[in-house]
Amino acid sequence: MEENRELSDEILVVGDKVDLIIPAGQVYRAMIEDRLDNGPFLIGVPSNKGVPMPVYQDDDIYIVFYRETGRYIAQMRVVALERRGSVRYMWLLQKTKAQKNQRREAYRLPVSFEVQIFEYNDEQEHGIIGKKDEEAQAVALEAVNSRDISVTGISILTKKLYILEERYMLSMYINIAPVAIRARATSDRIPPLQVTATVKRCTPWRTNNMFNTGMQFFGVTRSTNESISRYVLTEQQKQIKKRRLI
Repeated sequence: MEENRELSDEILVVGDKVDLIIPAGQVYRAMIEDRLDNGPFLIGVPSNKGVPMPVYQDDDIYIVFYRETGRYIAQMRVVALERRGSVRYMWLLQKTKAQKNQRREAYRLPVSFEVQIFEYNDEQEHGIIGKKDEEAQAVALEAVNSRDISVTGISILTKKLYILEERYMLSMYINIAPVAIRARATSDRIPPLQVTATVKRCTPWRTNNMFNTGMQFFGVTRSTNESISRYVLTEQQKQIKKRRLI
């Protein structure tokens, strides 16, 4: 009975927001729109920056979905393609049982810094806020503090309740610039590192007025990934040295 309850809890259902991963490695966001009785799932063929996902009948792809218990992945096969008006759809048949992935994929550095949250604009490449910072600042949803960060995501304390799988743009005020650049900065603080992220967790934090919100980075450029990795490693080494001195 316990095994059956576990399977029931983790089964894909209509309305689930999922990630589709093709063999080339690209990730596409989609939603399950329908399902035949215990059969294939209907999903609209997604696009990335206006380019439709390359998909053909009998292709094997992976589907990733999330539950409160973690991240799950399963292999799917495209059993049919169809067009309804101007929209293309595909029917996916699940080939393997969904397997749980390790929730924490990288070391998380416990550190506090300011993070500003903005609505996500998928028309901007990588979701990065443009140079018109004054306009962007005016639409910030809130300014919060981080709890920890890794190369794959961040945990923050928020006053708002964020919906799982929704995407946002983040401005993270972390000192990643070299000392010489910091000295030449004309403002009171270093320009923020800007990334896009998806909500993976949002649970009450000690009181009903705060939420422990976990977000996973996506669409991160190589330079940004290297900046975050360098920051995590540097700060980790600083914390280790402090513990040794105590």
